[in-house]
Parts: sequence; C-alpha cells; structure tokens
Amino acid sequence: MSQEELENSIIYGKKQKVRLYKIKHFIFDFGGVLIEKTFVLKNLLDLVEADLNVSIPRLENPYIRKLKRKLSSGRISSRLFLEKIFEKYYYPFQERGGALPSKKVNVEYYLELWFDLYSQVAQVSVEMAEIIERLHQAGYIVSLMSNTHDLHAKSNMLKGFYDIFDYVFLSNEIGFIKPDMEKYKYVIKKLETKPKKCIFIDDKIQNLVPARELGIIVIRFESFEDFKDKITELGIGEISKDLRNEIRQKYKKYKKTKKKYNKAKKEYKIAKKEYLKKKGKPLKRKLEFQRKRAKYNKRKIEYKKEKEKKKRELITKIKIT
Repeated sequence: MSQEELENSIIYGKKQKVRLYKIKHFIFDFGGVLIEKTFVLKNLLDLVEADLNVSIPRLENPYIRKLKRKLSSGRISSRLFLEKIFEKYYYPFQERGGALPSKKVNVEYYLELWFDLYSQVAQVSVEMAEIIERLHQAGYIVSLMSNTHDLHAKSNMLKGFYDIFDYVFLSNEIGFIKPDMEKYKYVIKKLETKPKKCIFIDDKIQNLVPARELGIIVIRFESFEDFKDKITELGIGEISKDLRNEIRQKYKKYKKTKKKYNKAKKEYKIAKKEYLKKKGKPLKRKLEFQRKRAKYNKRKIEYKKEKEKKKRELITKIKIT
C-alpha cells in the first residue's frame, strides 16, 4: 500500500475505537498545534535573497530538503545550515578577478535575525495551554513530540514554552524526526507505555499515519474549536479534575460486577447440574438450585446494566477528520 493509500485509508476508513479507561498519555505536536505556523525560515531566506542578491530554491529542492532534515535531526546546527546555504548559493556566484578577497557573509548577523524573527512571532495558544493544564489536573501525563532545531528550541526554552509538559521529545535532541516510525517507537519506549494508552495530536496527516499504524489513538488538529469538538466526541470534553481516576473507578465497578456475575453463573451451572442429576430428590436440593438461579439472574441484570454504561461512558469511536 502506498503512502497516499495509507493516508486515505486512515482519513476515510473506520473510526478509531478508544477505551478511555486505558488512556494514560496525551502527546502534542508543537508548531501548528500549540503555536501557529510561523514560516520563519522562509521569511529569513527571503531576506537573505534580497540582501545578497541571490536565488535560493524552496519546497521540493532535494538539497534544501536534505539540509532541513539534517537540521531537524540535530546532525547540523542552525549556523552550519546557513553556512551551507551561503556556500551553495552565494559564494560560487561572486565576481572574481578583483584585488580584494571574496566578501564574507556575516553568519552571526543572520543567526541573530533568525532567532529574533522566531521569538517575535512564536506565542503559545492560551486556550491550548489551559487544556494541557486541565489534562494534568485530570491525572494524565502530557508530553511534547516536536520536529524542531537548536535555534527554535532555545527560544522556546527561554520563554518557558516547554515547562507545561511532563516530557519533551525534540527531534534535534533525540535524532529522530516525524514521520519516521523510529521516533514514535522511541517516545513510546521512553514513556514506558503502550501505544493504545496514548493519544497523539498533530496538524499534519503524514505525521499521524505512522502513529496510527503503531496503534496510537490520533487526533488531527485543525483549529482550537475543532479540537474541543473532537475531545468532546472522544468523551472527555469537560476534562474535570481527577477525570482519569473517575474513569478508572467506573471501569473498576464494571469489572467488579462482571466478576460477581461470572461467579454466580458458575455456581448456578453447578447447582443446575446437581439438581438435574438428582431430580425428584429432597426439596432442600431444589430450593438451593432455585436460590442459585435467582442470584445468577440478579447478577446478570446488574452486569448488563454496567456493560451498557461501559459502552456508553468508557468506550468511544472517533474519526481523525
């Protein structure tokens, strides 16, 4: 199956079955979810082009894509990224033959400009920060899984953007980037959990595909209002204090009722077998059988009620989009 076919099967396929009593972790993307997309690198390269009178390709250019991937995975720094841009698209096109050496670009200036541009526009959504705080209070572990690089990460840390998370997994630090499957496996291993216990929120469908393939519940972020609707559909719209414990208590009640029902059912079957074997014998044996049957029927009714509540309150089905 191709990547496109896999994406379409996830978007338009069956709903995800979510067992709320198993959910322990919420994992958020950063850019496009916690903050609006900044397009800072594009703007920086536009300024470089204007300043140096050069042309720098974008988007699907193989060299730029390779550089950006190395930057995000921490294999090169922001400084080295710029130096390679200048080496490729500026220095080879300077006029030669003069007495003076080739003009050197002030890399430090563009690094500071890059940092300032990002710091000015990057602001964490107050509404999303509030939801994360409420998830903490509700008893969930909240983590960040982001593709970023050294310069943006430094700005985010200085502004305290990462302080609201229990765990932070940055691509430039761990060496893995989304949508590589290795990154998701790395995060699951570090959290010491299972995919079915996690909900992952990202704005890019290509980043959700490997997570869903691994067994993680995924939610595509399109807007804050849409996200609120989706968590309401999930069954946790209120995100009340100690919500996770409340959900677990409901599940414990269901399990306890199920256990009582299974015990009563077993006792009833034994009593029925004994009664049929010695049918027509003493009345005491018949009364014991009837008592076991009544107990079994009572437990069966209780169990059915709790099972319906479980289906209604503890198990939901949601679509990604």
